[in-house]
Amino acid sequence: MPFNADTLLEMTDLPGRVRDEVPRVMNRLLGQTFLYQDRDADNEDYYLVFRHRDVFTALCSVAGYTLLHDDYHRIFQVVSEYGYCRRRYKLDESLMIVVLRKLYEEQSEHLNLAKDPVVTLGEVREEYRTITGKERDLGIGQYDGLMRRMRNLGLVEALDGRSLDVHDSEARIRLRGSIKMLLPVQTAEELEAWLRRYRVSDPMDADDDDIDVDDDGYDGDEA
Repeated sequence: MPFNADTLLEMTDLPGRVRDEVPRVMNRLLGQTFLYQDRDADNEDYYLVFRHRDVFTALCSVAGYTLLHDDYHRIFQVVSEYGYCRRRYKLDESLMIVVLRKLYEEQSEHLNLAKDPVVTLGEVREEYRTITGKERDLGIGQYDGLMRRMRNLGLVEALDGRSLDVHDSEARIRLRGSIKMLLPVQTAEELEAWLRRYRVSDPMDADDDDIDVDDDGYDGDEA
């Protein structure tokens, strides 16, 4: 009997309709890294993975990926176990991830929120300036590109589905729990170590000092 995707899926106890959906959902998982329970566009696929997690875990494992789940935020994430899926982010992009992680921690602890915290674009920009310790600021075009990248990664979300207008410092954005999965520091000391690392770097020199980042999880430049 020939061995192919159909015969592999027939070995599972998945209903026929679900088997038909597996290739698409696997492709989506690997393509966008995160699946959110509370996002309308992700909800149905999230629950399909949730109900058949053992099958998706096994399929990911065969491809060299680990399927993770954040029970609190209800987010699935796939992380590559190998180095082939790395993507090189520039220093300013890596720094923005650290900025968002720090803001998430501070806001969650200060407000004791049950849900993901909300900050303004002005607060993000000010924290970026504070961490770098530089008087020079990001240009509007660079800042806009960074925030679009963070949104595409699923780390931030404009409230009420609005666009991110970086000219409006009072515009509010939601920091997604995925930032904790992407940069999974466990203690304040670990976060401070990341901050010290970037305080000695100049994000304006980002073209000359790229950072290695796992496409399916944040590894930094040493991992």
